Amino acid sequence: MDGKWFMAFGSIMVLLTAGCFEPADDAAYPDIDRESKLPSDIVKRTPSGDHHPPILHSGLFEEPVPVPYPVSTSGAEDSPFVLPDGNTLYFFFTPDVRIPVEKQLLDDVTGVYVTHRTNGTWSVPERQWGSHPPGRDIPA
Repeated sequence: MDGKWFMAFGSIMVLLTAGCFEPADDAAYPDIDRESKLPSDIVKRTPSGDHHPPILHSGLFEEPVPVPYPVSTSGAEDSPFVLPDGNTLYFFFTPDVRIPVEKQLLDDVTGVYVTHRTNGTWSVPERQWGSHPPGRDIPA
C-alpha cells in the first residue's frame, strides 16, 4: 500500500474523530505553547522561494496561498481541512519533521489543531485531543 495514501487516510481519520471525545479532566491535558517546541534552525518555506512551483493546467484552481501567522510557523502544518463555513480550519502540526514519528507523539504538541477566522483574521490554533495524552491517566 502506498505510504502517502496511508498517511492521508490516517490524517482524515484523526480529523473525523478529533471532536468525538470530551476530555474527562482538563488537568490531564498539557497546556504547552506549540511555538515553544519550534527548533531555532528551521525557516518556513514559502511559494516565493519554490524552485519548482506547481503548474496549474486548469482554470478551476488558484495559486496556493499560505495561511498567515499564527497558523503558519516554522514547524510543519499539514493536511489542512476547511469546514464548509470557510472560517474553521483543522490541520496537523508537528514542530520538527526531523524527529522520528514515534518520538513526535510524545512531545505534547504534535497533533490536530483548530483555528477560527473572525473578521479575516485566524485565531491562535488550539490543540484538539481525540483521547488522553500518551502516558497520562485521566482521573475517573
